[in-house]
Amino acid sequence: MDASKLSCTTVTFGCPVDQAVRAMKQVGFTSTELWPRDYYFSNDGPDAVLNLLRDTGMAVSCYQNLRNYEGMPESQRTTKQRIAEQLFSQMQLVGTETLVLCSNIAPDSTGDEGRIVSDLCELGDIAARYGRRVAFEPICWGRWVRDYRHAWEIVKKVDHPAIGLVLDCFHMFTLDLPLDAIAAIDRSKIFIVEVADFPRGHFDLLELSRGYRLFPGEGYSPVGDFMREVRKTGYDGILSVEVFNTYYRTLAPDVIAKRARASLDPLL
Repeated sequence: MDASKLSCTTVTFGCPVDQAVRAMKQVGFTSTELWPRDYYFSNDGPDAVLNLLRDTGMAVSCYQNLRNYEGMPESQRTTKQRIAEQLFSQMQLVGTETLVLCSNIAPDSTGDEGRIVSDLCELGDIAARYGRRVAFEPICWGRWVRDYRHAWEIVKKVDHPAIGLVLDCFHMFTLDLPLDAIAAIDRSKIFIVEVADFPRGHFDLLELSRGYRLFPGEGYSPVGDFMREVRKTGYDGILSVEVFNTYYRTLAPDVIAKRARASLDPLL
């Protein structure tokens, strides 16, 4: 991993996406995680973000995100597929390959693993038609899949070239998961690696994730240990800092960008 493959998400910033992306570029980030709201941030339509990316030379590391897809009731399948196709179409325009799929939290979903595997295979086929791929992310408040080891077993069963993993240390550390299984993951199936830290305290996991994440090194998580295990896989792709913090969003974009970029130096 090197400084030429560093990414930051736009949601860390409380400013319009054009200011955020330019601030990232100024401090050395080469890519950004985009969200659908970024795609439509301007009254001028999607052309505004396309021009921004072209003018800055910034790539899009991943598109965030598809939710509550796998294991949903049959009556919702067509709707979920259409949503996925809309996202893949947007991704083609902004030039990003990877769509993040968060593990399902819907109360009407099923944890039947055969169904989850089947749905992910089907999603992989849709992604392949658009020339895209899907990174499955086990989130710590997921209804059926929370543990990265479980997610990896599912991805192996899916066995589709367009389906891989997000490895995000935040979701591992909030659940106190061991890190020793990371090194056994096939590096070609790690589509993106994300890092964040957090404070100690008694938080609801969703509240912690959405409002109190910190930049690596600003909290108590052993992010360096996580990165050492990731390096054992041989992974050499994108390293993205993904932080949701309500206070950070009140700060100037150049201040946030500098802190975000500086937090990654010890991990390289």
